[in-house]
Amino acid sequence: SYRGRELFSRPLVPNFWRPTTDNDYGANLQKIMACWRKAGDEAKLLEAPSVEPKSGTVVISAKLCIGASLAEMKLSFEVSAQGVKVAAHFQPTAKEGPTIATSGNTAFLLSSVTNKHIDVEGKKVQARWHDQGDFQRLTVLADGVSPGHPLKHGDRVALQAVTGKTEAELLVHGLAPGTGEGGLVEATGSPAETPLWKLSRDAGEGQVISGDTITLQALDGSGRYLAVSPTQSSVVASSSAGAASWVIQVRDRPAPPRVGFRGQLVEGFEDVTWLGLGPHEAYIDRKSSARVGLWQGRILEQSFKYIRPQENGNKLDTRWMALASGSGSSEVGLLIAACPPHVPGGGLGMQCHRYNLDDFDGPEDKIKQRVKHAGELEPQAETDFCIDVAQMGVGGIDSWGNRPLPEHMIPSDRDYEWSFWLRPFSHEEVPADGRAMALSALARSQ
Repeated sequence: SYRGRELFSRPLVPNFWRPTTDNDYGANLQKIMACWRKAGDEAKLLEAPSVEPKSGTVVISAKLCIGASLAEMKLSFEVSAQGVKVAAHFQPTAKEGPTIATSGNTAFLLSSVTNKHIDVEGKKVQARWHDQGDFQRLTVLADGVSPGHPLKHGDRVALQAVTGKTEAELLVHGLAPGTGEGGLVEATGSPAETPLWKLSRDAGEGQVISGDTITLQALDGSGRYLAVSPTQSSVVASSSAGAASWVIQVRDRPAPPRVGFRGQLVEGFEDVTWLGLGPHEAYIDRKSSARVGLWQGRILEQSFKYIRPQENGNKLDTRWMALASGSGSSEVGLLIAACPPHVPGGGLGMQCHRYNLDDFDGPEDKIKQRVKHAGELEPQAETDFCIDVAQMGVGGIDSWGNRPLPEHMIPSDRDYEWSFWLRPFSHEEVPADGRAMALSALARSQ
């Protein structure tokens, strides 16, 4: 609180998800990256927080486990009479030890008999090659298991594959057992999330790890297994266990679409001033027409209303952003300032919206998005904001398969260390005349 007034209506929380863009849907990233959707909200303390009094400040430190990815985030909050300095260190999943197979992640199935991977072309399912390419990518989705959580012996699973694409999205179907003994397995299962197989480890109970030998038994009660046909190219549903052995191989978990924080301020905040790229939104792969400057406007005007609500309004390379409530002698505000030296490019990605961030987002199935058109967005009294050290590009090469360019993606093995200052201010500190200079001076005084 500041001068007896609470500024936050929701606490500052780690955030690794962004509202899904049309390009994200086209590349199926809403499913591939689904393990990060709730990772910030579900973060758990790894140890009791520490409280260290210092001269004029108190430092509160904590270490979090981020979702099922087992990534870590170290946090410290240095609280003083002037404000709070937040420092964060994000460390992705450790590489040591076996790679755990998780629900919703990419996997490859290698036949123990032919030493070839399952591949899917259209609805045809075969096992023709040893390499791991796009045709060989499968998604193993366990019934009742959240994306990113480990697969286990006995799980009921759907084996999903990309079977085609339209101008708007990739087409995904489940591998379905054909009829009768030796019936061809085809990628025709719909909905693709329907579990059609029971996964069993040769090693028995426990989590599935990359390199495990497994079998997949049809759930239709026929007693048949996913198997390689006698011709050693087609994949069939067979009661013969001899050709039904597979080695599951998984790659590293995907990197998150963003790394940062989100929060919400109480009602009454109306104006924003920022030093950074502007005047319009800017992203790592969409910033050529933006320029560094001092910008200001109404918070309500900072959201860009794409036809379908999605990620929007980012302010890249922001040195500081000031959000103000009230006017004249009653004005109070919150200054968010990037702190050197751990700030790439001199600033952070920041956003402010008078709309709930969740109203921009869509579920795995775009058609089921709650707010389908920008005209349906309803302003809220509160202000949602984001502070990011990284966000992947928005893409736009096409919207039916291509991801943003590799240099615009977040590396899966990269640590991020950054800090920022939360500094409330009053009319006396930031008068209307000389507002920009006063805010810049506050940002430098951290």
